[in-house]
Amino acid sequence: MISSCATTVVDQRKVIPELFDPELKKGKIFVFSNHMDPIPLNIRVNGEVRKIKHTETQIFDLKDGQNSVKNLGRISGGESSNCDKQPYTFNTRIFPEVETYYFVIQQGFDSTIRTFTCFKDFEVNEKAFLKQINNPRNGGSEFLQDLSKSFINSLIF
Repeated sequence: MISSCATTVVDQRKVIPELFDPELKKGKIFVFSNHMDPIPLNIRVNGEVRKIKHTETQIFDLKDGQNSVKNLGRISGGESSNCDKQPYTFNTRIFPEVETYYFVIQQGFDSTIRTFTCFKDFEVNEKAFLKQINNPRNGGSEFLQDLSKSFINSLIF
């Protein structure tokens, strides 16, 4: 009998050194995908489109002024599997003291007509981001509870 064991424990300091260097992370947008699907998503940040796999982190440059983050779903160029119709936008001039932004793409459900899987972009703080990238399989975490509240609030308000 042959058996094996795999672990998802990865030293993120080696994979994403920019995330842990106070100078290198300034002026960056970090996007982590926890969409739990083997098919990569397409994401657009400030007009730049890239593919992102489950449990992958992408790093983008933060622009002065208006910035936007939106997952485009699984189909090239299509946006039908995004839970939101509009991108998540923010302006760095409103909070000039914030030098780094963190986002997590999470699987959710859209129930406007019928329930179907969609993907939502959440802005999170650094602590929640690090917790998520270090343990993406933890379905019972405080992070997911916070995301649920944020998701519900975004649908209601």
